[in-house]
This record gives sequence, structure tokens and C-alpha cells, in this order.
Amino acid sequence: MAEKAAHHTTTIINRPSIFEVIAQENLSSTIYPALKKIVHYITNKNPGQLEWLNKYFDEVFLALNTLCQYQYLKKYGGTFSENFYDLTRVSSITNSKPDNNQLYLGLALVACVPYLRNKCDIYIDKLQMKYKLQLKHKVFITLNKIVHTCWEALRLTYYIKYINGSSQSHSPLLTMAGLALTYKNIESSNNESFAQLSIKESIKNYVLYGLSHSLELGAFFMQFLNWWHSENLQSKFIAYPIPNPPKKNDTYISVKTTNKCPICENERKMPTALTVSGFVYCYKCLHKHLVGVNSTCPVTKLPASMQDMIRIYTDN
Repeated sequence: MAEKAAHHTTTIINRPSIFEVIAQENLSSTIYPALKKIVHYITNKNPGQLEWLNKYFDEVFLALNTLCQYQYLKKYGGTFSENFYDLTRVSSITNSKPDNNQLYLGLALVACVPYLRNKCDIYIDKLQMKYKLQLKHKVFITLNKIVHTCWEALRLTYYIKYINGSSQSHSPLLTMAGLALTYKNIESSNNESFAQLSIKESIKNYVLYGLSHSLELGAFFMQFLNWWHSENLQSKFIAYPIPNPPKKNDTYISVKTTNKCPICENERKMPTALTVSGFVYCYKCLHKHLVGVNSTCPVTKLPASMQDMIRIYTDN
């Protein structure tokens, strides 16, 4: 009886609370929008040179996130956000360190699933900007809503099962990889840190320790940025910098003092301005440009979207 009670008590202690696992998920989901705000601000200052960074931000973030998460999974046994809360991953079957197959499967799920979800959301936003949707687009939007609802319901089910103790993992993705979260073995890590190491290894460990903790400190800064740039606060407290005037190329000179559209170079029809630059275009030309792959002002190359379009009404 005493042995069983002791084993049961140890299991409860090593099992993170639902608040800890949800907190690490929230920390992980905060990094992407915070970095995107930083990149958006930087590209507004240098639209010509850093246009590619804004265009391929998702791919750059995928590569950096994969590299970072791999290092944390390999060294600490958990992702960046999990390590921040002193959590590590173990096999849900053997309750031991995951094998390489579980490590790489977990890495793929951590890095690729958010990337695919973000790309899908961006595509859905572009579709919803159109006036008339094809049947296949309507079906895709409907299916996306159904899948999203089912996924959130599944996550809620796992949360409830994790709280009442009927599931070892709080996440469907961790269950798919055969993993569960537990607390790190602090005693063994302390013994390793006090072990006698050479000067070279000690310097290397100190550098890695400093880098990992600077990333954790940066995570708090990113959470603050995400709060600061929220939709409600953005209009009150933050304003993007005034962009530098565009370079005087042939297109700029030809439309500066005329009523011509910078895209078709004909007289503007249904004049529409972009708030990020102030240039005026034909509504049809600008709409077609922004719906495509080029989400920038055609003249200044500043990042722009359909929400930045303003219809200008004239007496003509």
C-alpha cells in the first residue's frame, strides 16, 4: 500500500498542471505575431531593400523556428516554450527519453503545423476580400471553418481528459507523436553542471546558457510587443514611421502631375488611394495587384493590403 501510494504521489508531482501546459502553448503562439510586427516595422523603414523579408517572412520563420526547436529538443528534451516552464518530453509508453523517430516527428509537428495554419489563414483572408467567389472557393472556406471548429473541440476534449487524469497528454499533436510532458529532472541537471569540465567546454556551456536565457528574456519582450500592437491599442498608441519618398523613376515622373494610373498608365477609372503611400490608382488595377502575390504598393513597395484602399469620389 505504501509503495503504491508513494508511486502515485510521484506521478502526480511530475505531471504538469493544465495552467502550465496552456501557458507554454500561449508563449509559443505569441512569438510569430510579435516577430511579424517587428519585421513589418523594419520593412516600412526600408521598403526597397527588405521587401523580400516581408514577402517570404513565413518561410524564413519556418527555417529559424525549425532550427531553434531542434536545438532545444536535442539538448533539453523539450521545445523553447516547454523548456521555459521547466518541462520536458517523455515517451507516453515507456515514460523515458523519446527516441529519434519521436523527436523528428515532434519537431515536424511543432514547426510545420503552425506554418500550414498561417498560410491557410492568409489565403482565406485574400479570398474573403473578393466580391464574387467561385464555388470551389466557397467550399474551401466552409471546409476550413468546419476543420477549425472540429480541431478546437478536439483540443478542448483533450484538456478535459488531461484535467480528470484520463489522458497523459493535453495535446492531440503530442499524442500523435506518442509523447507526454513532465517536469525536468533538476537534480541530474545540477549534477551535470557541477561536473568537472575543461575550460573550453565550460566556456561553451556558459555561452549556450547565456544564449538560451537571452531567448527566454526575449520571449517576454515579444509578448509585450504583441500586446502593444493589438488591434485596440494600435490605433491609439502606435503609428508606423513616415516612409521615405519613392525614387524618381520613369513611372513616378509620368504619373506625378497627371491623372494617370501608375499601373496601367491610362487615365484613372474609379480612383482609389493607398493609405500607406498616398498614390492613387484605378480601383480595378489596384485590386488585382493586391489580390495577387504582390501585397505592396506598386510605386513605393511598402507593404499594403486590401484594407489600405480608400475610394476617392470626384465630381467628374
